[in-house]
Formats: sequence, C-alpha cells, structure tokens
Amino acid sequence: MTTLDLFERIDRLRQRQGKALELLGFGPRETPSRVVFSAPGLRLRCYGTGTRRRPPLLIVPAPIKRWYVWDLAPGRSVVRQALARGFGVYLIEWTGLPAGAGMPGLADYAGPLIDACVKVIQRHNACVQVALFGHSLGGILAALHSAWRPGHVAALALFEAPIDFDGLAPLVRLVTGTTLLASLPSDRGRPLPGSLLSAIFANAAPAALYTGPAIDFLASAPFPELLATHLRVRRWTLDELPMPRALFDDALALLFAHNSFMHGDLVLNGMRLDPGQVRAPLLSLYRPLSALVPPDTVLGFHEAAGSAHKVLLPYLGDVGVALQHVGPLVGAGAHQLVWPRVFDWLDQLGGTAAAVSERTGPRALGGLPMLV
Repeated sequence: MTTLDLFERIDRLRQRQGKALELLGFGPRETPSRVVFSAPGLRLRCYGTGTRRRPPLLIVPAPIKRWYVWDLAPGRSVVRQALARGFGVYLIEWTGLPAGAGMPGLADYAGPLIDACVKVIQRHNACVQVALFGHSLGGILAALHSAWRPGHVAALALFEAPIDFDGLAPLVRLVTGTTLLASLPSDRGRPLPGSLLSAIFANAAPAALYTGPAIDFLASAPFPELLATHLRVRRWTLDELPMPRALFDDALALLFAHNSFMHGDLVLNGMRLDPGQVRAPLLSLYRPLSALVPPDTVLGFHEAAGSAHKVLLPYLGDVGVALQHVGPLVGAGAHQLVWPRVFDWLDQLGGTAAAVSERTGPRALGGLPMLV
C-alpha cells in the first residue's frame, strides 16, 4: 500500500466520523443558495441579490476544506452577515478533481478559475468590479488574482492569509523536510488526500492543530452554544478535499519555499506578479500569537501591497472555534466585533464609489478613497 492509498483510506474514515457528528446534529446549517456556474473543479454559489450601490462579494475558500466554514450556522455565518448588510454574495465551492483529470496548478486557481467566476458575476450584476474575500490559501489565491486582474477588484479582504515567507526558514524546513513528502510518488496526475496535507502541516504547528482544539473543547464544554460551534468546526475538519498535486507542488515551491510573489519573481499566465500590483483597498486580519500563520507572513504583504488605502485588523481569538485559524470566520467575538467593522469598511467604499460614479462615470471605480 502506498502513502496515497493509506491516506485515501484515512480520508474515508474521517468522512464517516464527520457524518456521525452530523447525525448528532452538528452538521452545517447553511443559507439557501443556488449554483449559477459550474466548471471542472468548482461550482459558484449565489446568495441574495445585493444592491447596485455595493459591489458584489466573491468569497474564495481554501481548496483543501469545504466551503461551508464561511456559512457554518446562523450567528456564525459570514454569508448571513453580508446578506443582512445588503450585499450580494457569491462563493466558490471547490469540488476537487478525480485522478486522471487535468490537474490545474497555482496559475489556474489564481487566474482563469477565479476569473471565470468574476465574469459570471459581472454579467449577473452589470458591474465591472467585485470585492474579494479570502481565508488561508484562499486568501493567497485572492491576493494573486488581485495582482493579475487589478481592474476587476473593488476591495480585497484577507483573513489569516500567509503570503510573505521571508524569515520563516525553520517553518519551511519542518514542512518540506517531513518524511511524508519524501514518500510521495513523482506522478503529478493523482490528487493528494486532504488528511495527508493536514498531517504535513501539523508537523510544522502541532500545538495549533492538536493541542489547541483539545484545550478549546474543555473551555467550551460548559457552554452549549460554544460547544455546538466547536463540534461543527470539528465536523468541518473531517470533511477534507483532495488537492491537485500540481497546485500543492506549485504552492510549496513557488510561494512557501521561494517566496516568489513577494520577490517579484512569480510568473502566472505569462505575467510577472508582485505585491505592488495589488491596487484595491486592502483589509488584512492577522492573529498576533498565531503559530500556524505567523504575523510576519501577513504583515509583510500588507506593507508591500500597492494599495493606497489599507486597514490592519488584529484578532486575538475566540473560545468555541476548535481551530483558532478559523476563529475569524466562526467565532462569537469575531462576529460581534470583527465583521461589523469589515462590512462598515465595505459600506464606506461602496458609498464613495457611488458618489464618484455619479460625478465622473464608471471609470472612477478604479481608485476608491477609503473613509476608515
């Protein structure tokens, strides 16, 4: 049995454990949506209709776990918060690809795949620009896309998205030096099981992925609402997607090991990209004490981005989130404190865009002043 065979079995076992949690009432409680576009490896979900005054939102999840962590349950849903504020919301559901299918790499995910979704949103809303939200690897893809298609991005909001890996050589060695990587076959046509990827990164930050959830369970156990969220997140962690080998290899070599985007050496789809090409107003959330996404991986990009208007949000964490890495998306404190500010920021951008558009026409949307 190969390493991939073993972890594919582990994936199936973990999925059965997740289904058991769901039968106990701890599955996601999603907002109704409709699929408005499908392509190999993704579906585009649409929620609500929004208003002309605000740019539609496009949420880019990480392509290793399921999309519904953005819409976990009422009171713990970024999607519902956005709808309540009058935004139209679109969300990319990465569906994975079977072995033998074309295996897209980083250039495909950050470029044409997101671009196809943006074009659908532009047609549906008669708009030029969208606001991009991204978490973790999804945030990296959103940032790369913003550099590749700056004219299509009205605002960029990143949540615990590690982009600048300079100065993190010990962490890089822990990931690239694991024996699991050495045991992988050279064939890039077979996707990597989600549990294998989790194991590789747990080697670099075991406290964040093992000790932290155990402590959070004990802390949330006396409080039924917090415990329910904790268990829903645990169910989500068991619902992993296989990742195309090409995407994993590209991300590991080009971003994690060589920091090519930050150095201006990353070429995607024939274009050389660097942070200075990101022009949209930028909001970056980071956790000052994060071991999984050290602050410098967020702050370095935030400082280097070409955005004229930037907001930096520290987030200290929440109880009842299982993994602090997803706390910004599902935590009680995050939904009370962080997300109102995020949507206030977008409201102010939208209001400014409407005023500028009335005076000078649609071309003014490219350089929005921010009132924060």
